[in-house]
Amino acid sequence: MNLCSDLNGYFLQFCSERSLREFVLVNKEYSTLSILETRKRASRVLDIHGEDLTELPKYYPKGHLCKGEEINYSQIEYLDCSYNHLTSLRGGPKGLVNCKKLDCSRNYLTSLDGLQNCEELYCSRNELTSLSGLGNCKKLDCSHNKLTSLPDGLNELRNCKKLDCYRNQLTSLPGGPNGLVNCKKLDCYGNQLTSLPDCLGKCEELWCSRNQLTSLPDCLENCKELWCSRNQLTSLPDCLGKCKELHYRDNPLNSIQRL
Repeated sequence: MNLCSDLNGYFLQFCSERSLREFVLVNKEYSTLSILETRKRASRVLDIHGEDLTELPKYYPKGHLCKGEEINYSQIEYLDCSYNHLTSLRGGPKGLVNCKKLDCSRNYLTSLDGLQNCEELYCSRNELTSLSGLGNCKKLDCSHNKLTSLPDGLNELRNCKKLDCYRNQLTSLPGGPNGLVNCKKLDCYGNQLTSLPDCLGKCEELWCSRNQLTSLPDCLENCKELWCSRNQLTSLPDCLGKCKELHYRDNPLNSIQRL
C-alpha cells in the first residue's frame, strides 16, 4: 500500500508493516514510542480503493500497519474508497465525523452527510442526488452525479475555494453572504443554470459553458479565465479587465465590448 499523506504535520509515506521495519533498520535511534505513535497515526489513514467492496470493511486490511484490528471510522482522517461498489458510507454509529479528506469517487452512492470536518471531498461519478454538512470543505469535486442543487444553508460551501460540479442537473448555485464567496475556481459546465450568484468576486477561473445562462454577474473583476460558450448570452459584463483567456462562442451576443 503506497499512500502519501500529511496528518497534523506528520509525514506518512507508507502505511505497511514492511516499510516500517525497513525504516526502523535504517534509523537505529527510532524509539518504540515513535513506532507506537506511527501506528496510531497510521490508524487514521485507510486506503481501500479498487477492492470491489460493497460495504466498508470492519477491520484493517492485510498489508496495513493495523491489519486485523477493528476500524474506528470516527477517528479516520483520510479515506480513499474510490473505485468500488459502495452504496453508502455507514462506518459505525458516529460515521466519518473527523474525516478531513475523503475520496469516494466512482461508486454508487446516492447521498452524503455527516462530513462536517471534511476539507477535501472527491465524490465524482456516483449517483448522488443530495449533499449536506460541508461547512469546512475547501475542495469539492461532485461532478458527474444527479445533483439538482448544492448545500445552501448557513455557511455551507462558504469556505470552498475550488468547486467542480460539472455534468449534473443543477438549476442554481449557492449565493448571498453564505454562498461561494471564497471560491477561486468554479467549473459548472454542463448543467441547467440560467444565472450565476453575485458572490463570485474572488473567482479567478470560471467554466460555465453548456448551460442556459442569459447573463453573467458583474462581480467577475478578478476572473482571469472564462469559458462561457454555448449559453444564451446576449452580452458580457464590463468587469472582465483582468481576463486573459475568454471563450464565448455559440452565444447570441449582440456585440463584444473591448475588454
